[in-house]
Amino acid sequence: MREFTIGKNDAGQRLDRFVSKNLPLLPPALLQKYIRLKRIKVNGKGSKRDARLCAGDVLQLYINDEFFDKPNEENLFLTVFKPQLNIVYEDENLLLVDKRPGLVVHADETEKVNTLINHIQAYLYQKKEWNPKWENAFAPARATASTGTPAASSSPRKTPRRCASSTRKSKATSWKNPTSASPWATPGRRR
Repeated sequence: MREFTIGKNDAGQRLDRFVSKNLPLLPPALLQKYIRLKRIKVNGKGSKRDARLCAGDVLQLYINDEFFDKPNEENLFLTVFKPQLNIVYEDENLLLVDKRPGLVVHADETEKVNTLINHIQAYLYQKKEWNPKWENAFAPARATASTGTPAASSSPRKTPRRCASSTRKSKATSWKNPTSASPWATPGRRR
């Protein structure tokens, strides 16, 4: 639980807007949910999202600590409330995702939040199968941003090297998607 005391410069702001400014990693939908569930209280009582804050009000936030961190490249996945993934295959060691054309894989100067990596990390974090505090070297494989291609991600339970080794030993040699313009697509069927 964290507490904020509202100063005279913050007085008059709506509750939801004040919290969203101070916790940029908290997704807006989750913020609204926490207000409804009374995990965000004003002066010890539940409040409505459009309640105006007054100087001297004590804001109590019963929210996970990771949302209080400052945004950086390592924790941007927290801003993804509902990961949008087309999962082709998943087991305890491997996650194969069909990447939409145009979706950026890694954060760059044009997109920092809505990336394939952030969606995969948010998906695994919400399933409680991955936490950045447990890992040092987790990252999905690269894919091109202009085409739809499969992207593989190893499970945090096995190292990427062991997953790559088990993938090479398997009998699966390609993934067929006739609508994809990827090198793994069925020959002669390009968009």
